[in-house]
Amino acid sequence: MVTMKSLAGLGAMALVAMPLCAQMHKVEKPERVTRSIGVYEWTGDLKKPDSARLIPVSLFINSHFEDGDLYLARPVPFTLETGDEYSIERSGQSLGLFDVEYARDVVTRHAGDDDAVGAWYGYGAFAVPKPPKTSTLKATATQPSVLGGGDDEQPHLAVRAGAEDNDSAPAKDSKGAAKSPAATTSASSNPAPDDDPDRPTLRHRDPKPDTDKRDKKQKDGGSVIPMSTSLNDDPDRPTLERGVPKEQAVPKPLTGLPPSLHQAVAVSDPSSHDAHIFTREWDSSDERAATLKDTEALARPLIAAYLTKNKLQPITAAEPVQSGGPSFASKPAPATQTQAKTATIANRRSVTKKPAAPAAPEFVLSNEDIQGYELSYGGLPTFVFTAETPVAAGGPVYLTMVVQRLPAGELQVALTNVTDATHMNRVPWMRPVDAVDPDGGHRASLLMELRAQSSRQFALYTLVTAKAEQQFVTGVIE
Repeated sequence: MVTMKSLAGLGAMALVAMPLCAQMHKVEKPERVTRSIGVYEWTGDLKKPDSARLIPVSLFINSHFEDGDLYLARPVPFTLETGDEYSIERSGQSLGLFDVEYARDVVTRHAGDDDAVGAWYGYGAFAVPKPPKTSTLKATATQPSVLGGGDDEQPHLAVRAGAEDNDSAPAKDSKGAAKSPAATTSASSNPAPDDDPDRPTLRHRDPKPDTDKRDKKQKDGGSVIPMSTSLNDDPDRPTLERGVPKEQAVPKPLTGLPPSLHQAVAVSDPSSHDAHIFTREWDSSDERAATLKDTEALARPLIAAYLTKNKLQPITAAEPVQSGGPSFASKPAPATQTQAKTATIANRRSVTKKPAAPAAPEFVLSNEDIQGYELSYGGLPTFVFTAETPVAAGGPVYLTMVVQRLPAGELQVALTNVTDATHMNRVPWMRPVDAVDPDGGHRASLLMELRAQSSRQFALYTLVTAKAEQQFVTGVIE
């Protein structure tokens, strides 16, 4: 009989057993990601650059970011050890592989104090992986078959038509009598022709008239006829060359900031990940034109305010010259007494009225560019807009703007940067490099170059909220 006391005991035992069951739950260790991000810079053609270098930016290790230029820099940074391989990418799409051959502490950086800190560049060879060769083998038209061997069902080779097994029975003549061994040997030396069309054959020479000399050699025991083509015509024939192969040649070191500088993201990760493309393709040319127009409308007030604040005179487009001579209007009729009185009152009111705000300066936008990204699966469309405004003195005004399109359709400004060539030490020029996944989380950040008059930095910006946040920034490179 089950009593209340026994039920209470069973309940207590169940409560004691519950933690034991919970302890059986297995918690897997989080994935340890080691991922290095850099900037690959080159001049000339990407496949055969004239000069190139690799600048380490960030190293995601032990679940946080480290400066790729400083981490374990004894004697060479961890990110630039000989043999390191980087994938040169464009928005997640690999363009080729860069192998680090050596690294050099080529420039000097200064921190907040007077201690000099070395900055490292990596040099090596860039190569585009060759696509795998396709097999040239073709399926034969005749399918192979295995024949049974009688009662024991043991397979054996099929007998060619017109031939008999000499081991099982003696050969017979046309009358059914057994042939002599000599006759059998003579018959086997002239087997029946093979009708298999896929049977391999030796290469034959082209049919040409035989000369007397060649006929003499054939009578004396045959001769070796050379093939009509040379073995050097084989496209897969290996060749030996002196020095370093062209595809492994290291371009000369890149120095300074030449006008023809190209940049791309470099990613090194020991783990293999599926390619995640962050480029957002335009639905149509009309969508790009509409997005560009809406972004310009947001950028113009920022440039106008910057021109006014810094007293910069923009260079506007030349006004068209009117054709023909001056036009002479007819002399206006004299004003009446009522019109003169009305004009006097209007003049008195204009004296007491507050002066109107100065009109916004007219300016033009040049070198406009807009790039679309999808930084995460199902994320908001993100656009990076850059433009310049020429001014009379001091160089152009640079603008960089990051906007996102909300589900309702309007654009939301996430990041802005406005500066000019004479104020870059106060406000660095933010130059977009590309979108990159810095920590292997399948979510991209925007990699920006912060360029001043004689120095620069690199920074990662993430767009988790409405405003872009700086995720990581390197030291100053001079």
